[in-house]
Amino acid sequence: MSSFINLVATMTITRKKTQATSREGINFVRMIVERHNSTFQEIDLHNDLGNDAYVEFVAEESATGCCVALQIKSGSSYRIAPPKYAFQSDRDHFEYWTSHTLPVLAVVFDPEAQKAFWADITEHLRQHPSLITKGPYTISAEQELSDSTFNEFRQHCLCYRDMYSRDSNFARALESFSAREDVEKCFDGFRALIAYHRQQTATWYYLISCLSNYREHPILRSLIVALCHVPGHGDIFWSKKDMIDEQVCRNALMFMRERFDRRDALTMLSVIDDAGIQRGTIGQCVHALVDTLADTETIMESIAIDQSQNERIRHGAILFAVDAAQSKSAELALRLLDRIAPTTQDEDLVDVVSWLKQDLRKSGFVSLY
Repeated sequence: MSSFINLVATMTITRKKTQATSREGINFVRMIVERHNSTFQEIDLHNDLGNDAYVEFVAEESATGCCVALQIKSGSSYRIAPPKYAFQSDRDHFEYWTSHTLPVLAVVFDPEAQKAFWADITEHLRQHPSLITKGPYTISAEQELSDSTFNEFRQHCLCYRDMYSRDSNFARALESFSAREDVEKCFDGFRALIAYHRQQTATWYYLISCLSNYREHPILRSLIVALCHVPGHGDIFWSKKDMIDEQVCRNALMFMRERFDRRDALTMLSVIDDAGIQRGTIGQCVHALVDTLADTETIMESIAIDQSQNERIRHGAILFAVDAAQSKSAELALRLLDRIAPTTQDEDLVDVVSWLKQDLRKSGFVSLY
């Protein structure tokens, strides 16, 4: 028994050390990326074939329309002889990466040296296609990733913009995004669509059309954040270099107004969290989309009085219904609340209706922010 306990204890300690080393590598790369005003999003989906993070590059305070996936490995075991490091993998990974919708790069972090080195997996496999079936499944990582070399790393990745903006990759991105059961593949496709194909009307038509198919899916929040860039709101600051093309945006907005219905409204409301509807929250993104409904006031009122919906969804619907009504007049908004009030037995909803009425009578207007 004591041997078994010692074995379990050893395994637990080893696992904790491995996890700590892995976390150190991810944090090291994150700090470098974010110090250079680019975005780093960690992927935590526990997929053996998956990547560890996405990096979206920013140059001169403008989004570049370039996103790459990173494989981040940590440990001194990857060191051959400084500054040479070897990224080790297998056939399954090579096959997965060769058909990926995003460029994939490897970063090896040496915790003892506190240095990271990178290799371009996508380029390596393109230049040596026979390795996919024959191996060896090792890639040399000799280019350092640091504050002083980040611009070179970014410039290298930016060379992928033209290649990944082509129609062939667009089709692959759509196919990946539609793989709802494979969450990471779905995210990869979505990232490719937004990074490389956001200037195509077809991208927005597709994302708008299938919004409600992703209710309760991990990608829904990201999808809503992306879609809210079409109508926009006051806290989105994109420059002319990286915003959606004006005609594409007009087409997408028109389609939203034609396409979004009560089912879509319920899907949008379902992502509002404890932060509610404040500046910088997912609720603010939902508000931007709700305002594109053909008849926001009527649809929101129908949800607000629907006692089969949960309290949070009804709460959001009440706020948006009042906001739409008060844009016509405070009197219309008060009459709307009078219709909603008899359907609210929940104490929190009763308080919301009461607060809204009080503000409308006092100020003639309710501010949601």
